[in-house]
Amino acid sequence: MDLKHHYGTAEGPLGFPMQDRQAQALDAILKALPKEPAYAYRKSLITKSPTETGERCDVSWITTEQPDRAGDVVISRGMNQQQYNLNPIVTLEHNYTMPPVGKSLWRKATRDGTTSGIKAKTQYPSKPEAWEGTWPADLAFSLVQAGLLNGKSIGFIPTKIHPPTSQEIETNQWSAKSMGMVIDEWIMVEYACTFLPTQQQALVEAVSKSQIDKDAILAVLNLDPNIFQTKAAETQEVIAFTPFSEIEKSVKRFFQKINPGQLGRILAEDAIHKAKGGV
Repeated sequence: MDLKHHYGTAEGPLGFPMQDRQAQALDAILKALPKEPAYAYRKSLITKSPTETGERCDVSWITTEQPDRAGDVVISRGMNQQQYNLNPIVTLEHNYTMPPVGKSLWRKATRDGTTSGIKAKTQYPSKPEAWEGTWPADLAFSLVQAGLLNGKSIGFIPTKIHPPTSQEIETNQWSAKSMGMVIDEWIMVEYACTFLPTQQQALVEAVSKSQIDKDAILAVLNLDPNIFQTKAAETQEVIAFTPFSEIEKSVKRFFQKINPGQLGRILAEDAIHKAKGGV
């Protein structure tokens, strides 16, 4: 069952659904960035449990200023969340074939003791009366409360980076052998609730992809594949995103095919015909 319409009617330049204005803004950002792998869209997963739960919400770290599994360090003060603010939904495992499980109420740079990073408040909305079957947000919040859905994973685009200096490595006690890049500025695109496998290699796989197939999630949770049904749900086609630049090119090609002399002759002949009483 295709449920991508819950996220927006455009398929953004990164391949997942979003609002059209998000897709337009994101496309402009991507075109302005250097065409280097270091500036590519990426995900980062954090294993810290929520620091608070209640009122169908949790407050949790979604990233910290420590090297992730790829060795990169994401600096919290460099977060640009204007893109994410347009539609601050929270997915389960970045899976866009399932409905969202939450909404992000806020994201802010935080320091707690020796830990610095971004904390966010995630709300898991109550089940609407029109919804039939298991409500995804109920499921996610129950798993969070039980300590079985502890992870958060951000999807972001680096816009300013630098290799770590020896002083930074020494001051922050980072491992020089495993260090990647320091990401000074970055654009928040999405974040998700994630499961954290206890097997080390499985965790590395989860970090690199941070996505589990919908059927696999349902099988693990022993749930009916038809639970995501609602009386009020309206099917809405997710259309491919077309940048303004492509539209402009199409319009230019159309007008380039027009012969001004021929067009003028046709209009003049039509005007003369009507002046003579023609219809």
